[in-house]
Amino acid sequence: MTSLLHAPPPAFPVLSSSATDQQADLLRAIVEHTASANSLWAPVWNEQGALIDFRYLYVNPAAARYLNHTNEELTGRLVSELNNEFHESGHAKLFADVYITATPLRQELLHPTLHRWLDLSVSRVGNALLMSFYDIHDRYEANRRVQEQAELLQRVVDQSPSGMMLLEAVRDDNKLIVDFKYLITNDLNAKMTGYTVEQMTGQLISALFPGYQTLDLFSTLVHVAETGETVENTFAYDRYGVKGTFDGYYIKQGDGVLFTFVNITRLAEQQQQLTQMNRELLHSNESLQQFAYIASHDLQEPLRKVQSFSKLLSEQYADQLEGNGLDMLSRVQSSARRMSELIRDLLNYARLTTAKEPSAAVDLNAIISEALTDLDVRIQETQPTIQIDSLPTVHGRAVQLRQLFQNLLGNSLKFQPPGQQPMIAVTCQIAHPDALPADLPARRSYWQIDVRDNGIGFHQQYTDRIFEVFQRLHGKNKYAGTGVGLAVCRRVAETHGGTICATSQLGSGATFSIFLPK
Repeated sequence: MTSLLHAPPPAFPVLSSSATDQQADLLRAIVEHTASANSLWAPVWNEQGALIDFRYLYVNPAAARYLNHTNEELTGRLVSELNNEFHESGHAKLFADVYITATPLRQELLHPTLHRWLDLSVSRVGNALLMSFYDIHDRYEANRRVQEQAELLQRVVDQSPSGMMLLEAVRDDNKLIVDFKYLITNDLNAKMTGYTVEQMTGQLISALFPGYQTLDLFSTLVHVAETGETVENTFAYDRYGVKGTFDGYYIKQGDGVLFTFVNITRLAEQQQQLTQMNRELLHSNESLQQFAYIASHDLQEPLRKVQSFSKLLSEQYADQLEGNGLDMLSRVQSSARRMSELIRDLLNYARLTTAKEPSAAVDLNAIISEALTDLDVRIQETQPTIQIDSLPTVHGRAVQLRQLFQNLLGNSLKFQPPGQQPMIAVTCQIAHPDALPADLPARRSYWQIDVRDNGIGFHQQYTDRIFEVFQRLHGKNKYAGTGVGLAVCRRVAETHGGTICATSQLGSGATFSIFLPK
């Protein structure tokens, strides 16, 4: 066997005798009933005088139970027989060192075969080695997990995009807060201030940043420390070489404050730019809407004169006009009429965003009824079949919603093959989140109101084009209209927080789906 340490081989080890049998019995009782595991080991020497192993001389009940053997089974056996990693683990050399140098050892060790942590005390007693240990494995593992969690937390703190600091209040003799001291801080906060974490930890803030007590920051820290109120704020800061806009979060921690902050300087600048751009865009839109309204209104007056004079010409001088003259006059009147309709629709479209009608609860059943009343003449002409579900009450503007449904129902009556009886169905359901158009937020709930007809339909590729202003899929001589009606429908749906879309096949009718917030 490989030698451990060399020393003059003594005679076979003999334990010192007790002064009296009574003292021996007392000591044995103490050893056998103690909670710690105790054993005596005798050194084993080779022929060259090297300490190569140890042999069990005595094992108390606690040690025997732990090693899962009795004292009788262990006494006289080599330690390496029961612990096959005694030498490889380095423990044999460690304990031989204690015996040779007579220097006691107290250490936490992992048992190489039991794989449990022990609190071990080793000392030489006469010609033997006294081993005493407690099993601390559960406590050791718990401490290790706590340490790992602490290290993980520190890494999180150090890598956090937020500046963090735990501050302890410093009070004067009257218990008033006069300063704060850094207990913990992270790299981000340290780098912003130009110091290191080590330089800041344990320091008074005033020692690093003199006069900071005059800032609103100090007042907020004092307020949180004294009242326990959690505070969130956004503040601008420009002191001690640090400049920017920050979101701050303050929470009382012991007699101090945990203060975290996020640098939102770039976000604040972008928000300011966006606000300015929105303001300019709003002004531009208002100018365009005013222009459209004024232009449409001013165009009506000369148009009325064209219509009026052409009517007079037709009534008073028709007999003096030849065939071509009457045809040209008829064309002038038809063009003037279409121009009047176009201006009227354009005016209505402009009014959608300039009108000041307040929002209120709107019963869509009443809205549909009013729209059908306005379409009474066309209904009498076409004799349609119309089925309408019970509709909900929504929050909105009644005039605009009536215009929306009147346009859709009017189109269903108008865009029909010659001689076909129109069939219209208006249905309502709660929109399924998966069926919502992409431009609507899925976190809200919507009504889905479908207006379905059996009309001429259209190719699905034109579903976006039909909602644009002045866009028509048919010649004006075949189907009357200005191309503004569906643009009005989309604008009304969007100003009410919803949208509108369409599905169709040419010759198979169309379905227009309106989505309005519940």
